[in-house]
Amino acid sequence: MTKIPNFFRKAYKKKIDASGLAVFRVLYGIVLLCDIVQLFYFRHLIFDEIPYLKPAEISYDIPLILWMLTVIFLIFGLFTRKSAIINYIFSLVFIATISSYEYHMYYIYMGINFLLIFVKTNKVFSLDRLIEKLKYSNTRFNYEPSRETSVLNYFILILLGIGFTYFDSVFYKFSSPLWLQGLGVWLPSSVPQITHVNLTWILNQKWLMLFLGYVTLIFETIFILTFYRKYWRVPLLVIGIGLHVGIMLFFPIPRFGLGMIALYLLMVPVSFWSWCITKLTFSSPKLTFYYDEECPLCNRTKIVLGHLDYFRAIEFKGVQTYGYEDNRLKDYSKDELLDNIYSITKSNKVLHGINTYRASFKYIIFLFPLYIVISIPGIYHLGRWIYKKVAEIRYVDRCTEDNCGFTPPSFPPNNDEMKLTQRLKLFDLKVFTAFLGCI
Repeated sequence: MTKIPNFFRKAYKKKIDASGLAVFRVLYGIVLLCDIVQLFYFRHLIFDEIPYLKPAEISYDIPLILWMLTVIFLIFGLFTRKSAIINYIFSLVFIATISSYEYHMYYIYMGINFLLIFVKTNKVFSLDRLIEKLKYSNTRFNYEPSRETSVLNYFILILLGIGFTYFDSVFYKFSSPLWLQGLGVWLPSSVPQITHVNLTWILNQKWLMLFLGYVTLIFETIFILTFYRKYWRVPLLVIGIGLHVGIMLFFPIPRFGLGMIALYLLMVPVSFWSWCITKLTFSSPKLTFYYDEECPLCNRTKIVLGHLDYFRAIEFKGVQTYGYEDNRLKDYSKDELLDNIYSITKSNKVLHGINTYRASFKYIIFLFPLYIVISIPGIYHLGRWIYKKVAEIRYVDRCTEDNCGFTPPSFPPNNDEMKLTQRLKLFDLKVFTAFLGCI
């Protein structure tokens, strides 16, 4: 029994990139949002005492809309911890109280929504990360938060969302004569009212059906004992995604399939996400963005745009360091370069003011809608006038070593690891055994 707390201690200490958690957060949030939208769409059928004739005692419209907004915050990683707490409260109200029907994904929602309060899914690809950058950055120091997190954040979600789901399921399967005879996949696929398409041509392949039935039975049995092992991970990932893609395509529970696929993405090797980012990153910048290094507003603008520019389409350069030496800007005086925002396209066209921002929005996928809006005649001219006014009144007493020397803040050490280690050492073996017995 001492191996189990040692395993958790080792997993907690091991740090890996958090990109997989961020991808999971986005896809899982989208699946959950779709289920909430469905609840909202059918709210009269679900909550009314007599649908459309005698409404419920209280209206559920506003709570469901607030829940949707909360999940959107989760997807974008904004105030993630607070959003996760509120999301779990809504889950208790709308999901945990359902007694008239059961849905596979609802059980998973309750467990995962609880874990989201504690799991660090906002380390990468989140607005929380941007807020942290802005909080600790200055004209003399740009803070870059760590992208790494404990591998336990991955394991605990997989264990609860997939492992325990399968572990519960195999007890029924091993007590079912149909599953023991290899017909567990064939039977539900043969019932016309619960399938989307006619699968007769597959169902008539006896040995294929038997093979899929036994593979599913064996796969779900061994998953909880093998998912954390490095060399088992990819085969389990392929089989699991294949299983739930089939569920998503052939049965009327597509969000169950998508939700499980989102969980399986946690098993994708973190090197794959790094490879994807490398392949999607532009080989050369599409735009060179010059900013005033001594202007606090300009630095914050650079941090915001740089954070959202995941594919590195824009190269940011300080005017004081590079701008005076760039021959493409030789027609502009130093004062002009400092009083406005300049950029240079790949074709060596010089842009300034609102046109620089418009070009930046064009190359940042998340801001592309703003590029379309700001390109509309009238809106463009209004934006140019607003930018001119802001440029005139912005704070121009630049931050230099003479008037505001800046010392990078000393960040407190991460004491979480020490606390967890101490708690594991103090954890009594009998209590731990009783806890496992309860599970």
